[in-house]
Amino acid sequence: MGIQENLKRASKQRDELIATDLLITAKSAVRAYAVAVTETASPEVRKVLVKQLNQAIEDHAEIAEYMIQNDMYMAYDIEKQLKHDKEKVEKTMELIKD
Repeated sequence: MGIQENLKRASKQRDELIATDLLITAKSAVRAYAVAVTETASPEVRKVLVKQLNQAIEDHAEIAEYMIQNDMYMAYDIEKQLKHDKEKVEKTMELIKD
């Protein structure tokens, strides 16, 4: 395998790692805002939190769609996703061994 192929593969892996981190962060933000909305007694604060919650939901959807379109996240095919995850684990284990 040539250096260009290695660079492309490394770039895709890096992009997937970043996108996965963003997706996890977006999911956490949705949960945090949802809890905060239910905990506040102030209508003004609730309004701001709902706005932020809606933005977090939109961010999550955008990141997930990017990952789906780029074969980083197989949301509609669990078998394919499990295979993809297994391959990532195996690659990681290879890196650890070296």
